[in-house]
Amino acid sequence: MTTAQVQVTRAALGDADRVGVALADAFTDDPVIGWLIPFGVTNRNKRLVTFFTSMARSYLRRDKHAYLAGGGVGAAMWSAPGSWALPMSEVARESLPALRAFGRNLPRALRTQLEVESEHPKEPKHWYLGYLGVRADSQGQGIGGLMLREVLDQADAAHVPAYLESSNEKNLSLYERHGFAVTKSYPALGRGPTIWRMWREPA
Repeated sequence: MTTAQVQVTRAALGDADRVGVALADAFTDDPVIGWLIPFGVTNRNKRLVTFFTSMARSYLRRDKHAYLAGGGVGAAMWSAPGSWALPMSEVARESLPALRAFGRNLPRALRTQLEVESEHPKEPKHWYLGYLGVRADSQGQGIGGLMLREVLDQADAAHVPAYLESSNEKNLSLYERHGFAVTKSYPALGRGPTIWRMWREPA
């Protein structure tokens, strides 16, 4: 599949499962996800799908910007400027899927989320990329870049910056090619895999 054959479309609430399945496959070898949902744990793929489908439901329920590429080979979830914070009401609403996904690691997952949010820049208002991934069998074909451009072109037209955290070092070059720069890296909770904070000024 070439990028010319891939369409990026805005996801609807009924697409939560497709977004979840695509991201679960894309993040299967992600270091931070692997720290929270360890390799070898029972029903690991089902747990990954449960988590990412839950996040997709939360995004789509609040009319955030979720996208599907090629009908499900990739997915991305963005928050528009000023709307990045995850309300505690949403955490509570999705608490059962979170427990199914993380099991005994749920406290670690919640602490990691709070740490990620603790230094999230408040100003200036910016687009926030929560998750972006391409299924393993479709990576390296430019699909991730297509999904980035879907929002970054809007951001550039409106002169708005963008921000993300990357939990996988191999993805840094993709983001850097699209104008992001690392502002900080740190080990999750002081002892886990590295997380990179990245900022992008509008082009």
